[in-house]
Amino acid sequence: MLKFVRFKSRLVSMLAAAAALVMATIPQAAQAMKFFVANALGEVKPEEKVTTPKPKPVQVIFEFQRDGKPHAGATKQVKPWALEDVKASGNFSEVVEGPVADGALLSIKFNNLIIKDELDKTKKQAFGAGLGFGLFGGVVATDHYVVTFEYVPATGAAPIRTEVKHELYSKYGKKDVEIPGTEYKKANDAVKVLVRQALDRGINNIAADPAFPR
Repeated sequence: MLKFVRFKSRLVSMLAAAAALVMATIPQAAQAMKFFVANALGEVKPEEKVTTPKPKPVQVIFEFQRDGKPHAGATKQVKPWALEDVKASGNFSEVVEGPVADGALLSIKFNNLIIKDELDKTKKQAFGAGLGFGLFGGVVATDHYVVTFEYVPATGAAPIRTEVKHELYSKYGKKDVEIPGTEYKKANDAVKVLVRQALDRGINNIAADPAFPR
């Protein structure tokens, strides 16, 4: 389990805990993992995109969480991607980690939720897959993410808040099931897309708020 936890940190806490059982019981040939970013959220469409005529600088505080608790390893890996995504939004003239002149602050908490009933079910599926040596079964694990955004336009100003939900599916073995997501061959590629889509949506929601500086 310790080995799996270390592995999970490197992959940004994206695999369900049941994967440890699968990796331990299924032969190497059947251990191929596939990753799917849920289609429900998707990209911000051009007609939905909010542009800021006179963008201002912002300080960004980003934290990755595991069931509401800070996850230092995942934060370290994901934060550079998140900062680039905030910059790419075009809604801020400068994106930094230190204070800015007017006190504008964007706080982002990327929380990977653990849903016990789903985890227990996945563990049972993993056990079944192991008994079948990966030939008759498999596991589909779902990682749920709730991303909260809080933007304070200037020192003393009322915060603007929004929340975005997203999901990542991980498939092991030969389980034949339709997954409502887009497949990515590499774990990091899937996580980067998931992070970008969530941040794009959240920042667009913030920029659409009437209280956002124009």
